[in-house]
Amino acid sequence: MGNRQGAAVRCEGMPSADTHPAAFPEYTKQVPLTPAMDQKQGIGKYKKYDESMGPFPEAFDFANQLKLTEEQVNQSYEHQLPFHMNIDGNKKPTYSTSWERLVAYHHGLYVPEKYQATTTADDIRLAVADFSEKVHKDSPKDACKYLQIEEFRCLNVYQYQTQPEVAAKKCMKWWNEMQKCQWDQTKFNAGTTYIEGPQMRRRRPYIFYPDFKYA
Repeated sequence: MGNRQGAAVRCEGMPSADTHPAAFPEYTKQVPLTPAMDQKQGIGKYKKYDESMGPFPEAFDFANQLKLTEEQVNQSYEHQLPFHMNIDGNKKPTYSTSWERLVAYHHGLYVPEKYQATTTADDIRLAVADFSEKVHKDSPKDACKYLQIEEFRCLNVYQYQTQPEVAAKKCMKWWNEMQKCQWDQTKFNAGTTYIEGPQMRRRRPYIFYPDFKYA
C-alpha cells in the first residue's frame, strides 16, 4: 500500500555528497565554488583564499589575511561621501548679535547654504532631471545644452552649496567647454565662420570687420 493521502513524507537524514553524489558534483569532483569552500573542505585548488590581493607580497601573506588595510568594497555615492566631507554640513559659526551675522552675510562671509546637510544621490538625480527638462524646453536647438547639463550635474555631485570652492574647481572644465561652445555657436549663427571648409565664403573676414556701406 502507498502512502496515505495528505501524509507528510519523511526523509531519513539530510542529503549529502555520499548519499546523492550526482547532486553535489563540486564535492564529488573536488571543484570548490568559492575560496571559503576550498579552505573549509581542504581541497587545495585555490592558491589564496582571499578574493582580493593585499598590499604585501606573497612572503607576507599572513599579513594580508589579517586585513590590516581596509578595502573599500561599497562604492556607492552615500558611502564614499563621508570620507571627503561632513554629510551633516559644515560647522555653523556663532555670532554674539544679529547685526554681526547680517554684516557677515552682507560681505559674503556667512552663507547659510554652506552649513546645511548634503544632498543624497536621489536628490541629485531628481535635480538634474528637472534641470535637463527645463533646458530642453527653453532652448531645444541649442548645441551647448548638453555641456550645460553636465556642468550642473558636476556641481551637484561635488555639493556646490556646501563646498562651492571645491565644486567650482572640479567643474571648471565643463564651464570652459560651454563658453567655447557658445562662442563657436554665435559665430556660426552670425556667419562669421564656416563649418565645412574654406569653400563656403565668409560674409565678413572677421567679426569686427567694418561695414563700409554705412561708414
